[in-house]
Amino acid sequence: MHIEIHTKSETLPELIKGSILHSSQMFRSLEQESGCKPYMLICYDSNGNELGHLLVIKKRSIRLLPPVFSYWYTINGEGVYKEQNDNAGREKIFAAMLEKVFDMFDFRHSFIEVVNIEDSRFAYSTLSSHKFVPRRDRRLYISLHSKHPHERLTRAYKAHIRNAESRGVTYRQATTHREIGEGLKLLRNYYRSKIQRNLPREKALLSILHTPDGSLSPQAKLFIVEYKDKIIGSSLCLYEDGRANLAYSCGIRKSHPLLYPGIMAIWAAITDAHKNNYAHFEFLEARALPRFKRKFLGMLLNYGGKQVGTLRWQHFKWNFINKILRRIYV
Repeated sequence: MHIEIHTKSETLPELIKGSILHSSQMFRSLEQESGCKPYMLICYDSNGNELGHLLVIKKRSIRLLPPVFSYWYTINGEGVYKEQNDNAGREKIFAAMLEKVFDMFDFRHSFIEVVNIEDSRFAYSTLSSHKFVPRRDRRLYISLHSKHPHERLTRAYKAHIRNAESRGVTYRQATTHREIGEGLKLLRNYYRSKIQRNLPREKALLSILHTPDGSLSPQAKLFIVEYKDKIIGSSLCLYEDGRANLAYSCGIRKSHPLLYPGIMAIWAAITDAHKNNYAHFEFLEARALPRFKRKFLGMLLNYGGKQVGTLRWQHFKWNFINKILRRIYV
């Protein structure tokens, strides 16, 4: 077993199909984003066949109050592995790639974090042996396979959607250059004032919405909400096997309060996922929400979502901090 590290998309080989969070498409998108650098770790067997790969993101943060300049590494999910590998085999490969991450870790970096692992039992012993600190996190998703999503809506949200549609509000996927540009502009204006939630640059978003040849990507869609030929809502959704992931959404609520553009933007992504036979629809923004954002979480629950507990793992470069935090959280 040996591991290669790629830092340029031009050198990436063809990878095993799996989560978009660890895809070459996401790698290319992160290359366009300021303040972060992607690393693709690919594990091979002795015959040169790929066993799995893991996308690691090096991030940079600059804060004025208090003045802080820091680096850290993020692993978003457990990675992608060959179907033949069982849980024990996947954990062994993950452990080997995690060792590579520690080899890249130096004195400038504040911490390494592993987030968005669906099964909280995955690599538990590996992460614990490296003195990672487990902290509670949440996932919020809707099951689309057992009921129509309209049946899961609360009574109030059914009324909001019905009223908006009766007033002439429509929603669909953005396909033209103008629609995509206006939809991304709406998202950018909305997230500009959000401290806890950052929107990638437009160049990075365009990279994930398109394939290298310029056509629309099947793994990412931008939806727009229109009223009288004006775009008043927008949402961005990412897709993988059996699941749709809502990454960003917004609506012009202040100028169009009775049209519920924010609700309709999310509803557009949900209905499209159900139409295309995805089993689950997950709200990525619900993860790691601070306590004062519970109102936003309550809004998402009106779509009939379920909350599931998971873990967010962090390892700080100062060992005494890891020891103190593990006494608190373990």
